[in-house]
Amino acid sequence: MVTAAGFSQFGHKVVCVEKDERKLEALKAGKLSFFERDLEELIKSNLQCSRLSFSIDLEEAVEGQQAIFVTVGTPPAESGRADLGALHEVTETLSHSIQNGQIIVLKSTVPVGTAQNVREILARNGYRDRSVAVINNPEFLREGTAVYDFFHPQRIVIGGESTEAIEFVKHIYRLGMTHPVPIVVTNNATAEMIKYASNVFLATKIGFTNELAGLCDLVGVNVLEVAHAMGLDPRIGPDFLNPGPGWGGSCLPKDISEFIGMGESRGMPLLISKGVQEANFRQFESIVMRVKRLVGDLKGKQIGVLGLSFKSGTSDMRGSPAIPIIGQMIKDGARVKGYDPAASSEAKMALPEIEIVSEAFKVAENSDCILILTEWPEFQLLDWHGMAERMLNRNLVDSRNLLSPEVAEQHGYRYLSMGQI
Repeated sequence: MVTAAGFSQFGHKVVCVEKDERKLEALKAGKLSFFERDLEELIKSNLQCSRLSFSIDLEEAVEGQQAIFVTVGTPPAESGRADLGALHEVTETLSHSIQNGQIIVLKSTVPVGTAQNVREILARNGYRDRSVAVINNPEFLREGTAVYDFFHPQRIVIGGESTEAIEFVKHIYRLGMTHPVPIVVTNNATAEMIKYASNVFLATKIGFTNELAGLCDLVGVNVLEVAHAMGLDPRIGPDFLNPGPGWGGSCLPKDISEFIGMGESRGMPLLISKGVQEANFRQFESIVMRVKRLVGDLKGKQIGVLGLSFKSGTSDMRGSPAIPIIGQMIKDGARVKGYDPAASSEAKMALPEIEIVSEAFKVAENSDCILILTEWPEFQLLDWHGMAERMLNRNLVDSRNLLSPEVAEQHGYRYLSMGQI
């Protein structure tokens, strides 16, 4: 959706295909079923000037188009490997309606070899490899800042075999970019690998920082000072050195599973990646243990949770650390109330066993502990003294280091953070 709205903002005429009729009607009215900062406004403005439109008919929508971007989901199957069912369905449909000279652009995150597989599907249905170009153009947008990232990309990766098609995809982007952007041109398989390698490395960096925070707790060192000094080294950099409850979302969990599976299927166990995945599971457990350090046995205790989406700026609950962390607390006998500025409806489906409240202060009422799980900036501005007065016991676990120990202690909290002293 961000890609479609962004391209239309560039001046391109974009048709989006949505097979869910309920979502389709909402999109035609400029309404989203999820929250992403600035996206709804971008959609509405381009609907009004007729550069953006929506259709349920794929064959009709692609007629006469120069490029067809495939952005379907590739969720994990039970095996942990990427499920390409939606991609194959779209490819089969396209193979009966696509015209010579059109370009298929795979923006979905797909395993190495998928572009070649798409060519084979097209060939089985009467097309030669060169008559319809297949390009990989992986997406690097961060949820919560996806609109900003689209207009300010750090790099654009384009992989393919047709020089003409690659140049055309370059042109699609260059028409609207106001600043020079590095464009990496390579083959399909390399472009597919770049996406996975990038996400797995980010997960590794986050996982290391989380382990570092745990060690800093044990030896009496402030992880924020350590991370700041590390980040000044250009070989390391400051990004993704903030400890938290564990990485999640719709990308990192499934991508690291596919990456591990890719290695295993070729007889190469990926020990570092497997360790990162296991360390992340342990991180969820460590957050529950922090709550227990303050309140003891969780049976009968009431825990108020601030933040349920996997990160701030989005309503996405997919892969959110809140799900396993809250699930474990409930298993241990706790009663949980949760609040999120954007993900209330999503949380009701993902966590039906907890009470979702409409305002942040309500998680404090009669609670034995407040647990901060998502780094929504508005949580820093809460009346923490007033929150404390509503609590049964003033315990606070801050898994995002949003508050300082000094501020928490001023309001009478017993406070645990991530690697702060």
